[in-house]
Amino acid sequence: MDHYKSALISVSKALRRRDVDFVLIGSAVLPLLYNIDIDPRDLDLFIRNFSTVMDYELFEEIARENDWDIGTTTHGTVFYELVVGDHVVRVDLLENILDIYVPPQLLDNAVRLRLDGVEVPSIRLEDLLLLKARAAAKEDEEFISDVAWRISDVLSGITIDREYMKRAVRYFPEDEQESIIKRLEKNGIYLE
Repeated sequence: MDHYKSALISVSKALRRRDVDFVLIGSAVLPLLYNIDIDPRDLDLFIRNFSTVMDYELFEEIARENDWDIGTTTHGTVFYELVVGDHVVRVDLLENILDIYVPPQLLDNAVRLRLDGVEVPSIRLEDLLLLKARAAAKEDEEFISDVAWRISDVLSGITIDREYMKRAVRYFPEDEQESIIKRLEKNGIYLE
């Protein structure tokens, strides 16, 4: 997990030097914010004040300055690959494009994660569950089921704020809210 932390710290510092606002989203929230022992496979940062598509040159300069590899996702957004020790860590820089949608209110509700003196804004577990339910891929549903199982284990100490989730689901388009709730319930997360 240390290689993810090191990569996140490096990218956070580099983005801040260029006044790029971001929020940590994705599965890395679990180990970094909640100390849940999983391998997130990559880091996902949501870029708030630039477009990695429209401002590609900016993100390319950041990669060059830091000797990182840069690529483009299937959505057209940027990703970096950093060598950290004997690991290669992928960092996806995401934005609301095509089928990626993160309501601004979820980003506004970000909590602060401190890693070796570096503050990183991060969505909450509740927000992550809503995003996974919206995405609806098989791996997202498996993720929700895994978290539901962990929540049911009293010894895990993991809890969610269901009242917050009931409010936060309303940040999504009205025509998606019911399906988000149904996917959560199908995978063991009940808001009622």
